[in-house]
Amino acid sequence: MDTGRLRNNYKYYDDSYVAITEIILRLKESPDFNIHIEEDYFGDIFGHPVLDGKGWNGFTRDYCECKGAWDFTSNEPSEISDLHEYLYDMLQYSQKQFDYEETKEVFELIADFLRYAITTGQTVVVEVD
Repeated sequence: MDTGRLRNNYKYYDDSYVAITEIILRLKESPDFNIHIEEDYFGDIFGHPVLDGKGWNGFTRDYCECKGAWDFTSNEPSEISDLHEYLYDMLQYSQKQFDYEETKEVFELIADFLRYAITTGQTVVVEVD
């Protein structure tokens, strides 16, 4: 895994647009490991989830139910308590057809970020700004 792309990565966030919401994933123990992503990519991945009655987990739950970092009543960063849950949730979308060409790259970046955190035993902090 190329860990260089997990450090200070702004490739999928353009701060020249004031109205764009930024999602930041960073490692609590190694803050230089951080990725910045426009919320549109999160919407492309997690926005229209399967409604199969099994309930939502990970980012799907947080994004669609306004929980964790998306709980705008607290407006605080959120630590992911179960990285395996979030990675499993991500992998459910591995065959999804995305609207934006770059979303597949963003998907792989987030999945690799979670895998690296699991492998190194670190905590992922998510911030919606």
